[in-house]
Amino acid sequence: MWIQVRNSDNLVTRRGATKRSPRDGSSDYRVSQSDYPDRGPYDVVYYDGATFTVVHDTAAHKAAIEPALIVAYRKWQDAITLSLDCVDMCKAEYDTLKAEYDAIGG
Repeated sequence: MWIQVRNSDNLVTRRGATKRSPRDGSSDYRVSQSDYPDRGPYDVVYYDGATFTVVHDTAAHKAAIEPALIVAYRKWQDAITLSLDCVDMCKAEYDTLKAEYDAIGG
């Protein structure tokens, strides 16, 4: 497997079975598929030419949750303003998303 790494910060920007087309400021490395680390959503991979490092991108993770958090907050506030029966349910939905957002850190 081939990976392309941005020289300025060692971020793996591309990977594939064949060598990637060259880009200024990047280096290509041939690595074993089994050496490439497992990663989860919002994880980014760095490679310094010898060692892989996986880092969770908290900013991207938070950004993915923010739209749903805003919608849940608006729903809850609208339920309060309109005196709807779903105030408690809407608040619980918001609180669940807010707890997930806060747990991400960063």
